[in-house]
Amino acid sequence: MTSLNYPLQYRRLKTREVTIGHVKIGADNPICIQSMLTSSTQNIQSCLDEIKSLVAVDCQLIRLTIPSRKDLDAAYKLREVLREEGIDVPLVADIHFSPVLAVDACEVFEKIRINPGNFSDKPKQAKISQSSDSFEEGYERLREEIKPLVKNLKYYNRALRIGVNQGSLSTRMMEQYGDTPLGMVNSALEMVELFEEQGVDQLVVSLKSSNPVVVQKAYRLLAKTMPEENAVPLHLGVTEAGNELMGRIKSLAGIGVLLIDGIGDTIRVSLTEPSANEIQFAREFLSSIELCRIEEETAPEAPWQRPLNHQRVENGRAVFSECNVGGGTPLKLGGPAENDYPDVDIPFQLDFRVSDEGNHSHPVGESKPFLKLAGNLESAHQKQPENCSALLIDCQTSLHALRGFYHQFMGQCSVPVGLELPPTYDYSTDVQLAGILSEGLLDFVILPNGIESLTLQRFLLLLQATRSRILVPDYIICPSCGRTLYDIQNTAAKIKEKTSHLKGVKIGIMGCIVNGPGEMADADFGYVGSGPGKIDLYFGQKRVCRGVDESEAVDRLIALMKEKGYWQER
Repeated sequence: MTSLNYPLQYRRLKTREVTIGHVKIGADNPICIQSMLTSSTQNIQSCLDEIKSLVAVDCQLIRLTIPSRKDLDAAYKLREVLREEGIDVPLVADIHFSPVLAVDACEVFEKIRINPGNFSDKPKQAKISQSSDSFEEGYERLREEIKPLVKNLKYYNRALRIGVNQGSLSTRMMEQYGDTPLGMVNSALEMVELFEEQGVDQLVVSLKSSNPVVVQKAYRLLAKTMPEENAVPLHLGVTEAGNELMGRIKSLAGIGVLLIDGIGDTIRVSLTEPSANEIQFAREFLSSIELCRIEEETAPEAPWQRPLNHQRVENGRAVFSECNVGGGTPLKLGGPAENDYPDVDIPFQLDFRVSDEGNHSHPVGESKPFLKLAGNLESAHQKQPENCSALLIDCQTSLHALRGFYHQFMGQCSVPVGLELPPTYDYSTDVQLAGILSEGLLDFVILPNGIESLTLQRFLLLLQATRSRILVPDYIICPSCGRTLYDIQNTAAKIKEKTSHLKGVKIGIMGCIVNGPGEMADADFGYVGSGPGKIDLYFGQKRVCRGVDESEAVDRLIALMKEKGYWQER
């Protein structure tokens, strides 16, 4: 894969304006916040109630699932009810597997979302391989398949979202590019090209994954590939992020770093909670983003470049308390010898004595001090890391400043670089940390005594979301929609309660089969809705139990974990 040139990221990507009803996204318009109903589209009253709750918190776009003709027919009735209620909010139709439904939905929806992985090509879970088809034949098949949709998009003046999910890349794309950000980007670019050559330019692109680091990589690669002017607006999101704090941290890690780099025009924070919660957190989250935006003119003239697939800097190595730190080794956590971090593995412990020099901290027993650098690192290049065992930055250090610091040292520093975590901080710091951690710019983190419990929990989840350290279970949880035929919110709570002690175990809790098996492809276990009140259980990518009754499915999942040797008693 190619390297990204950071100047592209310091300004907002210059995208075209796309009109969706009375809402405009892209160009110089503010970031648009949207959500999706959890109700079945056929349940008019439930949809109305949910839409009212979203409008009350200023949701700007609302998506509904349209899995069948009955759902599309219900959408006409819902539109009439909304007019009677005086509710004028643009609606988006979410279409999978049925090009005909996408064509017909143009009459009633302001925007259509299609998934290239299952619009015409076979999804990657398909039993019949497309290896006998040439890649070009599949391209031509897509060209013909979209013609009726092109006609209706133009006739009704509708917008289109090309929504790529890593979990549902087509067999054709998988065989060509693998299950990678490059495959996601090429799937999107191919569809953009096909629609634009037929005169449709009201397009939006999304590249979603349940892995926040994959989300960052995919959008950066797409941003680098698109033209610098009149680019397609980007819809940002982390799919199957989950609920509660984990869902928020995953979304923040995937979306936030892109936004502070000027990439993204509309966002959805996917939470397995009431849909209004998504909007409330998105607004809180965007407020914190505004606090840490960096203007283009503050960026270094020639910022340091990092390969997309690079995981960690290779700074100099040091040994603290018999623990190797730096040199490309995994991120280490350290803290005072007397610490109060239950259930957290601290590989090294250091007690610090206050140095006479304000910019040094001298660890007891170490011959050299830690050199502390100011948060903005403006003069970092002038402070050569001599006569010190490590450089220590603080949480006020911005991602842009740290990138510039590494540029001064040509991508490597002769000693390890660490960060000193404060006892408490806000979401704006979480966003900066998400970028610093996901780009592998640290060798170690010092946890303080007296750290607030919530701050520690957020930081541990941030380590996991950025794939820096795995310290808790990882839950890949569908946000739910009208295709979900069981109570996923209560089920997720039950599964998390029973499995919260299983460090590093990945559990997918999915509403249906559309993206479920694909999005949880790297999960150890899967719990997937397969029908009304029925669940399929997976071990890895293999379905091992089919049609389990919802009332006993959680217990069967626990039994499967025990059978496969993943269970531990508390």
